[in-house]
Amino acid sequence: MQISKSAGYAVHGLGYLITRGKQEPIQISQIAAEQDVSKTYLAKIFQQLSTARIVVGHRGVTGGYLLARDPSEITLVDVIEAVDGPIIRRHCCLGMFGCPIKTSCAVLDAFSYANQQFVDALINVTMQDMVDRMQKMGSAFLAPHAKKKK
Repeated sequence: MQISKSAGYAVHGLGYLITRGKQEPIQISQIAAEQDVSKTYLAKIFQQLSTARIVVGHRGVTGGYLLARDPSEITLVDVIEAVDGPIIRRHCCLGMFGCPIKTSCAVLDAFSYANQQFVDALINVTMQDMVDRMQKMGSAFLAPHAKKKK
């Protein structure tokens, strides 16, 4: 039940698109600069989001990324699974896929229940919800990082 750094960058990058890229594509270099992350690393993340049909990439000098669908239709589970792959909902915490007590294990049941609660919570939060919450808090997605002193 841990979210990868890549998924975190994906959520913030999408928040940036939602708040700044309504009409024209936003270039990956601009998003990467705001996140203070490698352009190559972020490009790989956005390629995964594109494959999942969360964003649409546009090539060329004025190219970049736009959302593929309304932010109220993109859940946090959509974003995380696009970047990290399927969230495992029922698996042995010891990694024993051939466990003989798998069908009657209280530990497996407890962890599976907790994981499902986690997934259910994320399914009910959209990218629009995230943007709205950030705006209520007076925070912007990807506020420019502090300039380093020379």
